[in-house]
Amino acid sequence: MKKIIILITLMFLVIIPVRGELAINIGGFYSGPFSIDSFTFNTFYTDMDDVVSFDETNRSFYDNRAGGGFNAGIAFFFNYKMGLGVNASFMKTTFDINNSFDWNWEWWDGDRGNIDPKYWINTGTISTTPVSINLIYRAVSTDRIKVNIFAGPTIFLTSVELDGNGGYADGPLLYDSNYYIDWYDVPLEVSASESVIGGNGGIEIEYMFSESMNLYISATYYFAGELNLEWAVKPGQYTGEFGSLVGTISNPDLLPGYTIPVQLSTYTVGFGIKVYF
Repeated sequence: MKKIIILITLMFLVIIPVRGELAINIGGFYSGPFSIDSFTFNTFYTDMDDVVSFDETNRSFYDNRAGGGFNAGIAFFFNYKMGLGVNASFMKTTFDINNSFDWNWEWWDGDRGNIDPKYWINTGTISTTPVSINLIYRAVSTDRIKVNIFAGPTIFLTSVELDGNGGYADGPLLYDSNYYIDWYDVPLEVSASESVIGGNGGIEIEYMFSESMNLYISATYYFAGELNLEWAVKPGQYTGEFGSLVGTISNPDLLPGYTIPVQLSTYTVGFGIKVYF
């Protein structure tokens, strides 16, 4: 990708008649929310002695809330029509996180049991700084109005901070000729920094109100691949909800496969000031 960008830049510098023009922009925008797909994590377990079998289900649902953001960039126009720009933005989405746990079990003699489903509500955020390198085509250029169309690759520097709860069943424990089972209400978390490759494209309309300063409005669509993370259990000592067992959990990967499918594709609609040199 870097080689392609360098090649395109050299082509414009050598082939196209140069009328150098440097522009710096800063502005704000409304950002559509990122999303996290709902996920159901089901496990089935039977102990080695076939005393009891567990059927456990953890579920997650996510309600997102959009917000504002800001961006800044610099662009160099080789002539009236073509330019190359670098743009960086910051956007953030807040989530209400709904987790639930359901558990059924069956003893060796066919006796069955279950719990009333447990529900939790927590919060979290996903923030990202998309950095884009865009090829810019100036479709319209008059004394007052300019219309730019742009597109290019984007790297999303992303931070994910989520809190949740889940259930984990334990047992059977043989004590004094009786078998005991229980389940733990375990706090969950995600704290991750990830870089995701994608792209962006959009349109920008400028209005000149002084010799070197323009107002602009813009609409941009950002697209990126899915980011798959997993809930991690906070290590600690937990007392079972029945009061039958006490367990020390030291492995944060206790629920492997309990996935958080993050969708970073979104859009922005913004405005700002652009200064030409």
